[in-house]
Amino acid sequence: MNIPYVDSHCHLYEYDINDMVEYLKVLLIAAVSDDLESSIETLNLASKFNNIVPCIGVHPWEVGNTPREHVKEVINLIGKYDVKCLGEIGLDRKFVPETIDRQREFFMEFLQAAREYELTVNIHAVNTWSEVLELLRKYDIEKAVFHWYTGPIELVDEITYSGYFISINPAFTIQDKHRRIIDYLDLEFLLTESDGPYIYRGLKLNPLMVKKTVEYVSKVKRLSVENVKKIIYNNFRKLFTV
Repeated sequence: MNIPYVDSHCHLYEYDINDMVEYLKVLLIAAVSDDLESSIETLNLASKFNNIVPCIGVHPWEVGNTPREHVKEVINLIGKYDVKCLGEIGLDRKFVPETIDRQREFFMEFLQAAREYELTVNIHAVNTWSEVLELLRKYDIEKAVFHWYTGPIELVDEITYSGYFISINPAFTIQDKHRRIIDYLDLEFLLTESDGPYIYRGLKLNPLMVKKTVEYVSKVKRLSVENVKKIIYNNFRKLFTV
């Protein structure tokens, strides 16, 4: 079997169809959404390509512009489609602190749905890592991934002890604190992601960058690229039950 690379967090719906087709030739992708409209787009894409795991939700950055009833409309999509994941959901005190109370309302409603339907959650947490972890435990969430984690090293053990994953972004090349996470994190709880097409400090992220991330992880962990690729692929399968 030719093991694919995995991108556990990508805003795939934002890409041109030709780029998308190229990515899906070599990658298994968990495609996240930002609001109701993009959730529907993501589900439509997943119906056309069998190596997309669709994640639906409302991004914390979009909470301020999103009517409350859209949360219920997103949740209603779960029963209509083969939804295994809610995302991108979470809390952000750094970039949108003015909506944090509303973010909590949205997030808790999504966590309640995740518990009820036994879904994976694809988490955005910025300056809220401990609070998000506490809420995941409170709602008995079994499967979660903290995407592009840049929080405290000492919280990594608590996250992984709870059985949750952390995904590594290509931004490790220019972000020291993210490299420290790679050094510390056990491979058993590591996933790769792109967060494409986000642009970080001039770096335009895309799914094909996952390959370089795997190469870097293999160097740090002193294992072969194929071995690391296989472990990450199996982690992806555990998280998204594919």
